[in-house]
Amino acid sequence: MRGRIAGPSAATRVARVAQLASRPPRTPHTAKLLAVALISVAVAVSGCNYNVVVGSPTSGSQGPGLMTEVPIGATPWPNGTTGAYGLRIDPSLMSSIPSIVGGNPLVEAAQVEVGALDDPQYAKAFAAFYVAGIGAITDLNWVQVSIAALKVDAQTEDFYTAWRDDWFKASCSQADGIGSTSVTTINDWKVDMATCNGGVDAYALSLDNGILISIVDFGPRRLGHQLIAGIN
Repeated sequence: MRGRIAGPSAATRVARVAQLASRPPRTPHTAKLLAVALISVAVAVSGCNYNVVVGSPTSGSQGPGLMTEVPIGATPWPNGTTGAYGLRIDPSLMSSIPSIVGGNPLVEAAQVEVGALDDPQYAKAFAAFYVAGIGAITDLNWVQVSIAALKVDAQTEDFYTAWRDDWFKASCSQADGIGSTSVTTINDWKVDMATCNGGVDAYALSLDNGILISIVDFGPRRLGHQLIAGIN
Protein backbone atom coordinates (compact mmCIF):
# COMPACT_ATOMS: atom_id res chain seq x y z
CA MET A 1 0.00 0.00 0.00
CA ARG A 2 1.03 3.54 -0.56
CA GLY A 3 1.87 5.71 2.38
CA ARG A 4 4.25 8.26 3.69
CA ILE A 5 7.77 8.30 2.21
CA ALA A 6 11.44 9.39 3.90
CA GLY A 7 -17.62 31.07 -17.88
CA PRO A 8 -21.25 29.82 -17.14
CA SER A 9 -21.04 26.46 -18.92
CA ALA A 10 -17.83 25.70 -17.07
CA ALA A 11 -19.48 26.68 -13.78
CA THR A 12 -22.33 24.29 -14.48
CA ARG A 13 -19.95 21.40 -15.11
CA VAL A 14 -17.99 22.18 -11.96
CA ALA A 15 -21.19 22.32 -9.90
CA ARG A 16 -22.10 18.82 -11.02
CA VAL A 17 -18.67 17.47 -10.14
CA ALA A 18 -18.99 18.74 -6.57
CA GLN A 19 -21.86 16.28 -6.12
CA LEU A 20 -19.85 13.13 -6.92
CA ALA A 21 -18.40 10.47 -4.67
CA SER A 22 -17.52 7.12 -6.16
CA ARG A 23 -18.54 3.67 -4.99
CA PRO A 24 -15.75 1.29 -3.93
CA PRO A 25 -14.86 -1.51 -6.32
CA ARG A 26 -16.23 -4.97 -5.56
CA THR A 27 -12.93 -6.42 -6.76
CA PRO A 28 -10.11 -4.86 -8.77
CA HIS A 29 -11.34 -6.78 -11.82
CA THR A 30 -14.83 -5.29 -11.71
CA ALA A 31 -13.92 -1.88 -10.34
CA LYS A 32 -14.64 -0.03 -13.57
CA LEU A 33 -18.21 -1.37 -13.52
CA LEU A 34 -18.83 0.17 -10.11
CA ALA A 35 -17.57 3.73 -10.59
CA VAL A 36 -21.04 5.06 -9.80
CA ALA A 37 -21.69 8.51 -8.40
CA LEU A 38 -23.56 9.34 -5.20
CA ILE A 39 -25.56 12.55 -5.40
CA SER A 40 -24.73 14.83 -2.50
CA VAL A 41 -27.16 17.57 -1.56
CA ALA A 42 -25.18 18.54 1.53
CA VAL A 43 -23.89 21.74 -0.02
CA ALA A 44 -27.42 22.80 -0.87
CA VAL A 45 -28.35 22.80 2.82
CA SER A 46 -25.00 23.99 4.12
CA GLY A 47 -25.43 26.11 7.22
CA CYS A 48 -29.08 25.10 7.67
CA ASN A 49 -30.84 22.62 9.93
CA TYR A 50 -32.19 19.72 7.95
CA ASN A 51 -34.07 16.50 8.52
CA VAL A 52 -34.04 14.06 5.64
CA VAL A 53 -36.32 11.26 6.75
CA VAL A 54 -35.69 8.12 4.73
CA GLY A 55 -36.00 5.45 7.40
CA SER A 56 -36.38 4.80 11.10
CA PRO A 57 -34.45 7.13 13.43
CA THR A 58 -31.51 6.34 15.70
CA SER A 59 -31.82 2.58 15.49
CA GLY A 60 -28.12 2.23 14.81
CA SER A 61 -28.71 -0.50 12.25
CA GLN A 62 -31.66 -1.20 10.00
CA GLY A 63 -32.43 -4.27 7.98
CA PRO A 64 -31.84 -4.34 4.23
CA GLY A 65 -34.40 -2.35 2.30
CA LEU A 66 -34.74 0.36 4.94
CA MET A 67 -32.83 3.60 4.60
CA THR A 68 -31.18 5.88 7.08
CA GLU A 69 -32.46 9.05 8.69
CA VAL A 70 -30.33 12.18 8.88
CA PRO A 71 -31.20 13.87 12.18
CA ILE A 72 -31.52 17.63 12.48
CA GLY A 73 -28.29 19.37 13.35
CA ALA A 74 -24.99 20.54 11.98
CA THR A 75 -23.42 17.29 13.21
CA PRO A 76 -26.08 14.64 12.55
CA TRP A 77 -24.27 11.75 14.26
CA PRO A 78 -21.89 13.14 16.92
CA ASN A 79 -21.17 9.61 18.16
CA GLY A 80 -21.41 7.94 14.78
CA THR A 81 -24.01 5.57 13.40
CA THR A 82 -24.10 2.17 11.70
CA GLY A 83 -26.03 1.36 8.55
CA ALA A 84 -28.02 -1.62 7.40
CA TYR A 85 -24.99 -3.42 5.97
CA GLY A 86 -22.59 -2.80 8.84
CA LEU A 87 -20.75 0.30 7.62
CA ARG A 88 -20.09 2.76 10.43
CA ILE A 89 -20.06 6.52 10.02
CA ASP A 90 -17.22 7.35 12.38
CA PRO A 91 -16.49 10.99 13.29
CA SER A 92 -13.21 9.91 14.89
CA LEU A 93 -11.79 9.41 11.39
CA MET A 94 -11.49 13.19 11.25
CA SER A 95 -8.46 12.80 13.51
CA SER A 96 -6.60 11.58 10.42
CA ILE A 97 -6.85 14.99 8.73
CA PRO A 98 -6.87 18.64 9.81
CA SER A 99 -10.29 19.87 10.90
CA ILE A 100 -9.62 23.36 9.51
CA VAL A 101 -8.28 23.99 6.02
CA GLY A 102 -7.36 27.45 4.79
CA GLY A 103 -9.03 28.95 7.85
CA ASN A 104 -12.33 27.18 7.21
CA PRO A 105 -13.75 24.24 9.19
CA LEU A 106 -14.59 21.02 7.40
CA VAL A 107 -18.32 20.31 7.70
CA GLU A 108 -19.79 16.81 7.69
CA ALA A 109 -21.54 15.89 4.41
CA ALA A 110 -24.29 13.72 5.84
CA GLN A 111 -26.20 13.20 2.61
CA VAL A 112 -23.16 11.63 0.99
CA GLU A 113 -22.74 9.41 4.05
CA VAL A 114 -26.36 8.27 3.82
CA GLY A 115 -25.72 7.00 0.32
CA ALA A 116 -22.76 4.99 1.63
CA LEU A 117 -24.69 3.59 4.60
CA ASP A 118 -27.41 2.23 2.37
CA ASP A 119 -25.12 0.76 -0.30
CA PRO A 120 -23.78 -2.75 0.45
CA GLN A 121 -20.67 -2.20 -1.69
CA TYR A 122 -19.21 0.25 0.84
CA ALA A 123 -19.57 -2.20 3.71
CA LYS A 124 -17.69 -4.90 1.77
CA ALA A 125 -14.52 -2.83 1.59
CA PHE A 126 -14.82 -0.27 4.40
CA ALA A 127 -15.22 -0.77 8.14
CA ALA A 128 -15.88 2.94 8.68
CA PHE A 129 -16.41 6.04 6.58
CA TYR A 130 -16.69 9.82 6.97
CA VAL A 131 -17.24 12.63 4.46
CA ALA A 132 -16.75 16.37 4.98
CA GLY A 133 -16.31 19.46 2.89
CA ILE A 134 -15.81 23.20 2.67
CA GLY A 135 -17.80 25.56 0.49
CA ALA A 136 -20.81 25.40 -1.79
CA ILE A 137 -20.70 24.48 -5.44
CA THR A 138 -21.22 28.10 -6.42
CA ASP A 139 -18.13 29.22 -4.52
CA LEU A 140 -14.83 30.09 -6.14
CA ASN A 141 -13.12 27.49 -3.93
CA TRP A 142 -14.53 24.26 -2.50
CA VAL A 143 -13.33 20.84 -1.40
CA GLN A 144 -14.86 17.50 -0.44
CA VAL A 145 -12.96 14.71 1.29
CA SER A 146 -13.89 11.14 2.16
CA ILE A 147 -11.98 9.17 4.80
CA ALA A 148 -12.35 5.40 4.80
CA ALA A 149 -11.04 2.79 7.21
CA LEU A 150 -10.30 -0.23 5.03
CA LYS A 151 -11.10 -3.77 6.03
CA VAL A 152 -8.05 -6.02 6.12
CA ASP A 153 -8.89 -7.73 2.83
CA ALA A 154 -9.01 -4.34 1.08
CA GLN A 155 -5.61 -3.21 2.33
CA THR A 156 -3.87 -4.19 -0.88
CA GLU A 157 -2.16 -2.34 -3.69
CA ASP A 158 -4.65 -3.81 -6.17
CA PHE A 159 -7.60 -2.38 -4.27
CA TYR A 160 -5.93 1.00 -3.91
CA THR A 161 -5.16 1.16 -7.62
CA ALA A 162 -8.72 0.19 -8.58
CA TRP A 163 -10.19 2.74 -6.18
CA ARG A 164 -7.84 5.50 -7.34
CA ASP A 165 -8.65 4.93 -10.99
CA ASP A 166 -12.41 4.87 -10.36
CA TRP A 167 -12.19 7.94 -8.12
CA PHE A 168 -10.38 9.93 -10.79
CA LYS A 169 -12.76 8.81 -13.52
CA ALA A 170 -15.84 9.68 -11.46
CA SER A 171 -14.43 13.01 -10.25
CA CYS A 172 -13.60 14.14 -13.80
CA SER A 173 -16.63 12.63 -15.53
CA GLN A 174 -18.53 15.92 -15.36
CA ALA A 175 -15.48 18.14 -15.82
CA ASP A 176 -14.56 17.29 -19.41
CA GLY A 177 -12.67 14.14 -18.45
CA ILE A 178 -9.20 13.48 -17.09
CA GLY A 179 -6.61 15.85 -18.51
CA SER A 180 -3.56 14.40 -16.79
CA THR A 181 -2.48 12.25 -13.87
CA SER A 182 0.63 12.44 -11.75
CA VAL A 183 2.28 11.25 -8.58
CA THR A 184 3.49 14.01 -6.32
CA THR A 185 4.78 14.44 -2.78
CA ILE A 186 2.94 16.69 -0.32
CA ASN A 187 4.27 16.94 3.24
CA ASP A 188 6.18 13.68 2.68
CA TRP A 189 3.03 11.83 1.59
CA LYS A 190 3.02 10.15 -1.80
CA VAL A 191 -0.16 11.43 -3.47
CA ASP A 192 -1.85 10.37 -6.69
CA MET A 193 -3.47 13.31 -8.46
CA ALA A 194 -5.70 13.82 -11.48
CA THR A 195 -6.32 17.17 -13.12
CA CYS A 196 -9.61 17.33 -14.98
CA ASN A 197 -9.92 19.30 -18.19
CA GLY A 198 -12.66 21.37 -16.53
CA GLY A 199 -10.38 22.65 -13.75
CA VAL A 200 -11.26 20.21 -10.97
CA ASP A 201 -8.47 18.35 -9.14
CA ALA A 202 -8.83 14.91 -7.55
CA TYR A 203 -6.43 13.35 -5.06
CA ALA A 204 -6.01 9.88 -3.57
CA LEU A 205 -3.63 8.66 -0.90
CA SER A 206 -3.33 5.74 1.44
CA LEU A 207 -1.97 6.31 4.92
CA ASP A 208 0.16 3.79 6.76
CA ASN A 209 -2.66 2.67 9.04
CA GLY A 210 -5.30 1.38 6.62
CA ILE A 211 -6.88 4.79 6.06
CA LEU A 212 -7.80 5.77 2.49
CA ILE A 213 -8.34 9.45 1.70
CA SER A 214 -10.05 10.71 -1.45
CA ILE A 215 -10.39 14.41 -2.24
CA VAL A 216 -11.94 16.51 -4.97
CA ASP A 217 -11.50 20.28 -5.08
CA PHE A 218 -11.82 23.34 -7.26
CA GLY A 219 -10.39 26.84 -7.12
CA PRO A 220 -7.13 28.74 -6.93
CA ARG A 221 -6.72 28.18 -3.20
CA ARG A 222 -6.21 24.46 -3.87
CA LEU A 223 -7.91 23.45 -0.64
CA GLY A 224 -7.29 19.78 -1.32
CA HIS A 225 -3.56 20.39 -1.50
CA GLN A 226 -3.72 22.42 1.70
CA LEU A 227 -5.65 19.62 3.41
CA ILE A 228 -3.01 17.01 2.56
CA ALA A 229 -0.24 19.39 3.63
CA GLY A 230 -1.84 19.41 7.10
CA ILE A 231 -1.85 15.63 7.57
CA ASN A 232 0.71 14.60 10.18
